Amino acid sequence: YRSGSQLDVASQAVVLLLLSTAAMFRVDEDGRMRDADEDGWRKSELYYAQAEHLLSLETGAPTLASVQARFLMVLYLLSSSRAQKAWFVFGTTVQLMMALGLHNRRARRHHDEEEDLVQQECQRRLVWCSYTLDKYLSVILGRPRLWHDEDLDEDLPTRVNDEDLTMRERRLTRRDCVMDAPVFHAVLAQILTQAAKKPYVLAGLSDQMEIETIRGLCGEVAKWQAELPPFLSGVIQPSSLVPVFRRQLTVLQLARYHALMFITRPLLLRDYGQMWPEHRSSYRYHLHLCLTAAREAIESILGFVREDELFPAFWYSQYIAFNALSIIYLYLIQVRRNRLPSASLDFVASPENTLHTDLDESMLYRLSETAVTHLADATARNAPSWKYSVILQGLRHELARLGPPILENDDAQATEPIALSRPVPESIPRPTEHGGETGRHEQQAGPAPVGDYNLDPNGLPPIFAGLD
Repeated sequence: YRSGSQLDVASQAVVLLLLSTAAMFRVDEDGRMRDADEDGWRKSELYYAQAEHLLSLETGAPTLASVQARFLMVLYLLSSSRAQKAWFVFGTTVQLMMALGLHNRRARRHHDEEEDLVQQECQRRLVWCSYTLDKYLSVILGRPRLWHDEDLDEDLPTRVNDEDLTMRERRLTRRDCVMDAPVFHAVLAQILTQAAKKPYVLAGLSDQMEIETIRGLCGEVAKWQAELPPFLSGVIQPSSLVPVFRRQLTVLQLARYHALMFITRPLLLRDYGQMWPEHRSSYRYHLHLCLTAAREAIESILGFVREDELFPAFWYSQYIAFNALSIIYLYLIQVRRNRLPSASLDFVASPENTLHTDLDESMLYRLSETAVTHLADATARNAPSWKYSVILQGLRHELARLGPPILENDDAQATEPIALSRPVPESIPRPTEHGGETGRHEQQAGPAPVGDYNLDPNGLPPIFAGLD
């Protein structure tokens, strides 16, 4: 933007969409971020509606600002619980990027000398952020991926902070860099893409060599984790980090848990260690890895609850919490049906005969029952909550029918059923898929009851499809 010039409509829409996202939150008297009140959500929707109107007036060839505005629309729609519309807008966004050749260095080779470094980095960041988001939308909605690795040859964003970047100079950042997290997230998304292409992910394991495939993919995640810089690796206490790095650490931790769960969850289908004895130790190790990732993901979500930071707009953490809860409930059901070995028994003794109780079934049950209530509260006004609630309620009913894990006497109260949807405070109108506002009656209606799942080994793959 140059002084005296007028912003084009796409750039104006970018500004409005930034304001619409910011309006979803507010700062309380203690300086802590909180979910917006009713007035905040109304302002947010007004900013979005005006931005959408401006983009409808856009004429001529698309520009970088055109793509940036639509990508911001996708993020806003996801945060306001309009995933289906977000996916359609995202499709247009990716098409515009392809039309501009942002994904292809060779297509823009004759423009490289004309591009300033700021614009070049903006293009790279936009492409790779959209690549990462594409993998999650594909998994969540069960749709084909829009970005394919073989079509994408743009470099990853440079490790540089904004203050070290000018139109003609790019000074590599020697200190902690805010671009480390997006780059590492994109690399993890590439591993997730590899896993999503494997047939066993939805159909279950049909060949013992697929155990080795799981081992290789988990090894890729472990290698990725080992390459993280210290401030993103978890070796530094999150409370010691500045807010932006603390948020980035949280996102990457949840992304790693999700990747491990996605890669290993088909091991819940049956005891493959009994089917293929030569792979028993590897099978049980990776089953343990799956449950550990689910447990740590839930503990992270409960940490948000303790800090009062589980916001309705955080669709990403809600989705990962749902995955973790469904995995633990499926595991408990399968153990109760004697179709899986108990991880608490398999890993009771280490070579030093020390006890490992972190995957004790009663502990997992208590943890899940606590988390599911908070997840219901955070998603009470979100459209995806209906799907989450129905599936989790079905799994909980099936576990209740089989009998929950045996608890200690002083934990007997933990066996009491917890209502999936606790009473929600005075409702705040929220946008729906059709752009309107949900009424009070609709919000309190809740999910319709469902019958028990028929959890035979051949019936679980469709459930995995339902989880996505």
